[in-house]
Amino acid sequence: MCNNPTDFNKLNSEEQSRLLNWISENLTPIKSFNENHNSYGLKHYFEADANGFYVTNGAFKGAMLKTQYKAKDTYDINWYYNISEKSKCFKK
Repeated sequence: MCNNPTDFNKLNSEEQSRLLNWISENLTPIKSFNENHNSYGLKHYFEADANGFYVTNGAFKGAMLKTQYKAKDTYDINWYYNISEKSKCFKK
């Protein structure tokens, strides 16, 4: 299923690194949850980046878990995270 966070493990090591690096460089953690952007929308910011590539919603969710972001409700298909509106990817 394309929404399972274990899809991250299906990416090769270079793809995993590129996705994790993008998250680290473009998202800023905060304490509260931001309901303006969910996993599905965030994956599109990554895909549109010069170093981006297609990832499933699940692979993106898995990467967010690996980078220690918190998901508001993991029972939803699209997850909301503790990310700042001032994150670099939203300023483009």
